[in-house]
Amino acid sequence: MAVRWKSGLGVSELAALIEAELEPLVRRWTVQIQEHLSPEKRSASVLRDHIPDVLRELTSCLRQGAVPATNPNAREHGRQRHRMGFNLEVLVHEYDLLRGLILDLAEARRLPVTLREVRVLSDFFSSVITEAVLEHQQRGAALVESEARLRGVVEGLAAGSFRLDLGTGEGEADPRCRAIIGLPGDAPFTFEQATRTCHPEDLPRFLQAFEDARAGRSGGQFQVEHRVLPSLPSRDIRWVEVRGQVLPGLDGGPARVTGTVTDITVRKQADVEREKLLAEVEAARNRLLSLFENAPAFLALLMGPDHVYEAINPPYQLHVGSERKLLGLPVAQALPELVPQGFLKLLDDVYQTGTPYIGRETHVRFARKGHGELEDAYVDFVYQPLRDAQGKVDGIVVFGFDITEPVQARRRAEALAEKVRAGEAQLRQVTDAIPVLVSLVTADERYGFANKAYEDWFGHTREELLGQPVREIIGEAAYAVLGPYVRRGLAGEALSFEQHGVPYRFGGTRDVRVTFNPYRNAEGQADGYVALLQDITVQRRLEGAVKQQAEFEQHLIGIVSHDLRNPLSAIQLGVSAMARREDLDERSRKSVTRIQNAAERATRMVKDLLDFTQARLGGGIRIERRPTDLHELARGVLDEVEAAYPHRELQVRRSGDGRGTWDPDRLSQVVQNLVTNALKYSPEDTPVQVETRGEGGAVVLAVHNQGAPIPAERLRALFQPLQRGTEDVDKAGRSVGLGLYIVRSIVGAHGGDISVESTADAGTTFTVRLSRSAEPGTGSA
Repeated sequence: MAVRWKSGLGVSELAALIEAELEPLVRRWTVQIQEHLSPEKRSASVLRDHIPDVLRELTSCLRQGAVPATNPNAREHGRQRHRMGFNLEVLVHEYDLLRGLILDLAEARRLPVTLREVRVLSDFFSSVITEAVLEHQQRGAALVESEARLRGVVEGLAAGSFRLDLGTGEGEADPRCRAIIGLPGDAPFTFEQATRTCHPEDLPRFLQAFEDARAGRSGGQFQVEHRVLPSLPSRDIRWVEVRGQVLPGLDGGPARVTGTVTDITVRKQADVEREKLLAEVEAARNRLLSLFENAPAFLALLMGPDHVYEAINPPYQLHVGSERKLLGLPVAQALPELVPQGFLKLLDDVYQTGTPYIGRETHVRFARKGHGELEDAYVDFVYQPLRDAQGKVDGIVVFGFDITEPVQARRRAEALAEKVRAGEAQLRQVTDAIPVLVSLVTADERYGFANKAYEDWFGHTREELLGQPVREIIGEAAYAVLGPYVRRGLAGEALSFEQHGVPYRFGGTRDVRVTFNPYRNAEGQADGYVALLQDITVQRRLEGAVKQQAEFEQHLIGIVSHDLRNPLSAIQLGVSAMARREDLDERSRKSVTRIQNAAERATRMVKDLLDFTQARLGGGIRIERRPTDLHELARGVLDEVEAAYPHRELQVRRSGDGRGTWDPDRLSQVVQNLVTNALKYSPEDTPVQVETRGEGGAVVLAVHNQGAPIPAERLRALFQPLQRGTEDVDKAGRSVGLGLYIVRSIVGAHGGDISVESTADAGTTFTVRLSRSAEPGTGSA
């Protein structure tokens, strides 16, 4: 290698060569260092350490032509080598080897090196060796000082210390350490002796921790807890904690270990007790949680001034809405519908004052479905403040019961009871207004209800009647008559009867009409009866008097009508004879005609009165049946009517078979009455329609006119005696209102029926329906 002088800064061929060959140079250096350290091998990465950085710094110095006063990379390299256990000799050799390899490389490449580069190279390696050695020595002194401080600390603690030479396995232990592991004061302290005191179950764990530290893991430190076998059988097993540091020798390999031993038996016992206590606390917590989760009441825990849900149980979730998110949210956000209802203000008051709030049967509305539709609920609840260790309120427990169903059931019952009371009041008003004695008799023959009429009839107030025996109220004499009926009513029989001459407790007798209806309980069993009693004493007397009077009047009519027939017959015979005389002048002939017509009208009236008397008192109108054709019978009657009313139009329709077995004289009377009435009560310019038709086993007669409709209130009594379909006076002066009554009686005697329909649009139609043959039981009406 030639050395020459070359001026100019910033250009260094040696620096360029080092940069170009940096990695091969480091590899050669690493291989030679490994050979020097043999047989202890170290990894290439650990050996490289800061060497590449040192070389880069060297190239910088070569270009600048100067070496800095301090070199951080050299300092760090010295610290790292001290940690690895390298002594100063190895450290200096590393840098000498590196400098030699650089010069060899320059010579091999025949690189001319300047004097300036030689000077910089020499100054640089002198500087880095000095920096690295100083750092290595300072670290060694600090370690000695640290061990001294450690001994002082150990001596001040309840711990013992020890030192072991890893080469010989022998060491030293202070008295405290010997006492802890149970080693006599005169016994040698060796690694083997120390492991014998370790409990067999813990020994593998102890040895593993020690081997990991010896191999350099965890920075050569180890910490292990294990049990120590007792030195005497009577002593208890103790727990110790061993802490140690494996220290390197001059060659950098593990040489010795120093550490402490602490008796942690009390701590372990405390740990056991703590674990036991924690287990008990956890069990209590689980029991409380189970109670919280399974309580029939709803529960929630709100924390902080915003009342954030920290815990809820299933009943609470169901109470406010099963799908709603609560945990982690404040009440105002989770249940916004509660804010306008005042519940948030209640929570704020409890949180601020620390005073619990108790709500009874409180109405609340929840949007349980999350659609804004509010549902009613009723709750009994408590807001109970929670306090921290300093007594400050930091939360609220919500506890309560959903009583919606009981409240609604009670309110329904109250409403029902009110309706029942109103119903009872209405029933009392209705029954008090009925002029009939109404009572409820229970299964033990006592009064359960009585109306005002009952009070008046027996002279007792309602309060005096209720609960009293029937026998005592009506008296023994009346009970002797009515008792059998009472027992039948109590047996569940429904019955109605009239009893005449019942002894009355205030004197005399009474005629009564009584109805018993069974009263049944909820199971449908007879539990008494409802009695309706009507005093018909006066009614029967009036009915008897009216009946006697009616019979007298009808007898009188019959007698008078019968006695008038002979004089009227004589008058008619005489008038007929006079009418046949040819010597009568016109004036006399008109007088005779008027007398003749009046006699005929009187005869018809007497005939109607006799038919009426026979229908009412004689057991009905008698008929004599024989084969008859209704078509021919009606045609004959209509011919007579047309002769009497030549100016009126009669429209006749006939269809089907008109034959049957009837009384032709009486049916002629029916046809004539109905047709004559139709002519009398219809306008003269309108026709009267008469129809006869056969319909299977019956024959029908229908008479229709276009007169004014019969008022609805008169239709119901049209076929009663002395009734007419209009207020107009009979123009002929003949009718006394018996015609339709007699018509119905004749039709009824034939087993038929008659009906009427009358409207302004359709007119009036009377319809008679007759069976073709006599039915059993017919013959009179």
